[in-house]
Amino acid sequence: MRAHGILFHHFHDAKHPKGQGAISADDLDRIIAHVDRRRILPAREWAERALAGTLGPRDLCLTFDDNLRCQYDIALPVLEAHGITAFWFVYTAPLAGDGDRLELYRYFRTVAFPDVGDFYRTFDACLMGSPHRAEVERRLSNVDTEAYLADKPFYSSSDRRFRYIRTEILGPARYDEIMGQMMAEKGFNRAQMSEHLWMDEECLSTLHRQGHVVGLHSHTHPTNMAALPASEQEREFVLNRSTLAAILEDAPTTVAHPAGSYSQETLAILRRLGITLGFRADMRAGSHTPLEAPRLNHAILWQEISGHKASVS
Repeated sequence: MRAHGILFHHFHDAKHPKGQGAISADDLDRIIAHVDRRRILPAREWAERALAGTLGPRDLCLTFDDNLRCQYDIALPVLEAHGITAFWFVYTAPLAGDGDRLELYRYFRTVAFPDVGDFYRTFDACLMGSPHRAEVERRLSNVDTEAYLADKPFYSSSDRRFRYIRTEILGPARYDEIMGQMMAEKGFNRAQMSEHLWMDEECLSTLHRQGHVVGLHSHTHPTNMAALPASEQEREFVLNRSTLAAILEDAPTTVAHPAGSYSQETLAILRRLGITLGFRADMRAGSHTPLEAPRLNHAILWQEISGHKASVS
């Protein structure tokens, strides 16, 4: 065992819909009890001890990615009840009025389809009627999508196939094209639906004042940061950092790599920006520099508690 973070994303209640991988306040409470509250360090103490090399092998911290309003509304009161402070990793495009498409797409498949299987079937039908059909079929015939994202056991076969098509075959522009068509056919209003998806500046300032650690997560949340040219990676993090520094009146020094993707170039960029502590999105063995601390996805813990396989968005 080694010190690590626990990674959380989506939460649900009467206001926030129960999408794929979302958990409730009670579920979070059960996870905290399952890992033993006494093992969870305050975020700022974790950061100090991580950099000093004094973390114990059983030490934990809690981390929340993507600046989601459901985290603030549902998870934060649970943390306050336990006296826990956490890391909150924020991508900043929504704060600039440019809502992240991936989060909107997740919300779309949550509220516009009876279940994720129906979404996947509709997505496939739209894809097969598009100009990209031949390429998708050709490339799928040469790959075992069951092996894709093999380090993430919470993904189903359908999840892996969809993510492979989205990230490795289509890429952002063509994926946006397919999703735009699906949303138009459903009459989905992007602007109206995005109003309550993300935390605002006041939420982030409150977290900072209360002793939580607010850190970088890029500006637009690319799903494959490592594949971007160094200049684009730098732009992502420079804008991310400057936006948060203006809100917090304090320069962030932590990061979580979006979608767990980074390269040695990424790490060099972050060091130049004064980032001293970072988190990856997995528990793989190997050397972990201060910018590559491991994290365990909450879905794995939830499977241990509930006995049911839990996917994530």
